[in-house]
Amino acid sequence: MFKYSLRSCLYGTILLGTATSALAAPSPTEVFDRYVVAANAGDMTAIRDLIAPDVERSDFVGCSPEMDNPSCLLHYIETTVVAPEGHIRVVRSQVAGEVVTATLELRSTLAKRVGVERILGQDVVRISDGRIKAFHFIPDFADEPTAVFFGSLGIGPRATAPTSRP
Repeated sequence: MFKYSLRSCLYGTILLGTATSALAAPSPTEVFDRYVVAANAGDMTAIRDLIAPDVERSDFVGCSPEMDNPSCLLHYIETTVVAPEGHIRVVRSQVAGEVVTATLELRSTLAKRVGVERILGQDVVRISDGRIKAFHFIPDFADEPTAVFFGSLGIGPRATAPTSRP
């Protein structure tokens, strides 16, 4: 009888430990990796599930004032990565607390239309409790194709002034 009780107690402890670890939030690296996989697959539902309801507002110019913060970030990701069939390749990443800084390469039909193969930059993503709380992309303007691409959009050191039509 004592042997059975000890065994039950041991199994119970193991199961409790497993259940507790299963409830733990994924690490910032795991969440960022899930974002990259979802973005490359064009899975907006999976991306939506990774974004916290109280995410910081994106500065994306395509967001309307009526959009809530999660919708704005989703719109940014859909417009810049998913819709133009983008593919993100992480070159390297580092984690400092809740912040993942990933140097990446993005190839997309949008970049090709401008005449460049890819753009380079960094995603700086703050992740807490398994959700994205802030997301910023910083272009690498020292990279010629990146500077050309963003310049065609009127952004950065190679920005071209919009032409006015009569």
